[in-house]
Amino acid sequence: MKILIINPDYGMTQEEMALRCRILEEYTAPDTQLAMVCPQSSGVELNSALDVVLAAPEIVQLAADGQNAGFDAVVLYCFSDPVIDACREALRIPVIGGAQASCLAALNVCRSFGVILADEARLPEKKLFLRTLGVSPERIGQIAAVNLNGVSPWADRETTFKKLLACGQKIMRETHTEAIVLGCLSFLGLAEPLSRVLGIPVIDPAVAAVTTAESIVRQRLFTSKVSYPLLCSKAREIIREI
Repeated sequence: MKILIINPDYGMTQEEMALRCRILEEYTAPDTQLAMVCPQSSGVELNSALDVVLAAPEIVQLAADGQNAGFDAVVLYCFSDPVIDACREALRIPVIGGAQASCLAALNVCRSFGVILADEARLPEKKLFLRTLGVSPERIGQIAAVNLNGVSPWADRETTFKKLLACGQKIMRETHTEAIVLGCLSFLGLAEPLSRVLGIPVIDPAVAAVTTAESIVRQRLFTSKVSYPLLCSKAREIIREI
């Protein structure tokens, strides 16, 4: 099985993407191959709705190229699940987003869960976005964010972990939190140590997305073209005979 992971942030190095794949491979089966790509021309990191629009054409093209190259599934490596519906219209193979996969995974281990984001400025947007993922609003508890002061979560993992831990403890004090979903895929690898300290399940959206894709492929499922038909003739030209 081959899974293509699209990291929608421009400018990722091969070493950075390889590191993420190595961490994710700890959770996948030995016969699952992971490959990560990122946009080469968009020039943006996804920090806003406008960024998603600017990056959208290249993300869809990368997904289409992955299907044409023989990949069995595509993972969108972002908690915004950028252009996931457009990718599902364009592709027959499964397209899995980090946000939807992690929130649906949480429902299997708790009755309600909290979410910790990486940017306080996006709290209003994400509160609305989470309601679109197929999860009943009453099952989504407190949505909080850590303040990283504009620093990448990868720049200082110890500091990132401490801030996530403090935020998780605060949520647990203030609400009846049964589990936590990490609301940024740059928190990769921190869920398990957080879970050990907090004593509740902590869901890593990157791991949830990749293992969900793996499960869907093993079940021999595919994207429903009744739900996601490719109706746009111009899109067919752009996607080059998917």
